[in-house]
Amino acid sequence: MKNIAILVSDFSVEHCQDFIKGALDYCEAFTDVNVFITQTQYSHDSGAIFDYQYWAGVEILKSKQIDAYILLSSVYCSIWKKDKVKEISSQFNGRPVISAAIDLENNNSYAIMNNCKKSFDDIVRHLKEEHNCRKIAFLGANSTDSPEALERYESFKEALKNNDLDFNPDFVFDGGFNSEDAEANILKTIKSKDDVKFDSLVSASDLMLVGAKRAFTKLGISIPEDLKAIGFDDSVFASLSNPKFSTINQNIQGQGAKCAEIALKVLNGEKVEHIIQSDLYPVYRQSCGCISMSNSELVYKDSKGNLCKEETIRGNLLELYMNEILEKHKYASLLDSVKAANTLKQLYFNLGYFVDVAILSDIAICLYDEPIFLNKHEQTNIPKKAEMLMYSSSRQKGIHIYKPEIIFDWNERICPIDSIRKEEGTYILYPIFSGEANYGYFLSKPRKKNFGAYTVNLKILISAFSSAIEYTNNLMQKEKLSSVNHKLTETNTNLYMQSKTDELTKLLNRRGFMEIGQRAIDIAQEMNNPCIIFFADLDGLKTINDTYGHEMGDKAIKLQAEILKNAFRSSDVVGRLSGDEFGIVASSMTLNQLPLVRQKINKMNKEISIKNNLPFTLSISIGAVELTSSSVLTILLTEADKVLYEEKRKKHALKDKAK
Repeated sequence: MKNIAILVSDFSVEHCQDFIKGALDYCEAFTDVNVFITQTQYSHDSGAIFDYQYWAGVEILKSKQIDAYILLSSVYCSIWKKDKVKEISSQFNGRPVISAAIDLENNNSYAIMNNCKKSFDDIVRHLKEEHNCRKIAFLGANSTDSPEALERYESFKEALKNNDLDFNPDFVFDGGFNSEDAEANILKTIKSKDDVKFDSLVSASDLMLVGAKRAFTKLGISIPEDLKAIGFDDSVFASLSNPKFSTINQNIQGQGAKCAEIALKVLNGEKVEHIIQSDLYPVYRQSCGCISMSNSELVYKDSKGNLCKEETIRGNLLELYMNEILEKHKYASLLDSVKAANTLKQLYFNLGYFVDVAILSDIAICLYDEPIFLNKHEQTNIPKKAEMLMYSSSRQKGIHIYKPEIIFDWNERICPIDSIRKEEGTYILYPIFSGEANYGYFLSKPRKKNFGAYTVNLKILISAFSSAIEYTNNLMQKEKLSSVNHKLTETNTNLYMQSKTDELTKLLNRRGFMEIGQRAIDIAQEMNNPCIIFFADLDGLKTINDTYGHEMGDKAIKLQAEILKNAFRSSDVVGRLSGDEFGIVASSMTLNQLPLVRQKINKMNKEISIKNNLPFTLSISIGAVELTSSSVLTILLTEADKVLYEEKRKKHALKDKAK
């Protein structure tokens, strides 16, 4: 059995959907191929708060079970530098990596490259000869440093030269591969219709052309009457917009199929060229004037001027509308269903129904022994062992398994179920997480190739899984505590807190603080009470360690922890986050009380330093924010850390002035 992993950034992106479909269409013809697909987002660079959690799926797919990788590099390079994507591809232990549209230049990599020069030459010649355009502007995305963006820009300039047309740098705009930047940057440069000195526009993406159209509409410029326009990608909205966009079709599905073909050839030991060119072709519609604006048919002209019908059902507006209504109904049904599953057992009993509504089957839930807490600024480290929690298969005559006590090494096999390892099929791998907590992953068979439908469904499911895990663990923990001895509540509470306590200071560790602190915030917010979140940092720990040794440094941390514990109320949540950093969640406290808190801590620091004959006086810097801007503890701590940084800066300035 050959096992291929496909890594894409986001199932909701049309580019990714088409690419996956092409690869799966090709692999369907083989009976000895397993395909594992994961949505990665962008590791620690995503703008969303917890999107970095998706990268855990990449770590699992580094399993020895995977034989080759298919990477949609062009999408990653729109966010990252090429060197970073190359570095990521080098982490797969020498196994083949087939890259779409970007040459990763590694010994084990193969690339399907777009032949941009020919396609840009075609559309520039078309604008010149068919529409008499002589002054052609360009809307690019050079600001992203994407290799694709730079290649399209250079191909455009070369096409102008080949067609004896002048390149004017004043006719170049940057849209950053999104419609908002495209609109804003055009309006920033062009203030009125009279400022438009070009007769046509070539855009490096259809999405940017959407923004450009909005900008030109505001300026009173009509496409194609006043300005001819051609995009790039042949996305869905290119054939559904008004006017319908002329564009360049990249044949994304064909690229996906070609990547899968190359992967299998390499695994079969066949000789394959490391770089393979993929031809693109122009699609001429209304925005360049080839199809009349009065023509409502779903047609386009090819490079030879032949009138063609749209080949795919995506042009069927009624079908698209009905599918959208159906998908929204499924989302609502799935949300209603999972709300009733509070515990893991309840979720298991209804698992078959849930995955059916989510258009999935054959689902396996695999959890780590303990939840791991992943930080946006830290490397993703996954435990080596996982346990099969539950499995449900509608395909195999309704087989259902709950807690079979199977512990396995995911690096050897991603799932212990034999059918997943021995029978061909396609599987989605998805991390199960909530906030910073990562519990494991699930593996499931998709029943459709339209991966856009899974974007919301999968998020609903992982939310249900993580909620059920947390709720069940809390129930079981409380049951254990109460069953030992009702009279020894405090002792039992200590047992419960063992895994959440920092060994050195006996305060909550990071895991315990994030869990209990978030709960305190939730309660304060629910009861409409004020709340302060503190981020504190012991001053001069490095100097203490260097001058007096690490044993004295540990003593300073312990004493500072003791002071913080005594300075705040028993109802406040105090924890050691890492090293010399502490966090505090103080309910029913306002920033007006902060000066008194600082004064109290400073006094206690001096007293405990004298009492313990310390060769220095303990000092701590504190940043504090109110529970107003967010209800997420991670974000609030980050904001408090910014305030702390400012306090430290002022302290250093005062010291320098005193010198």
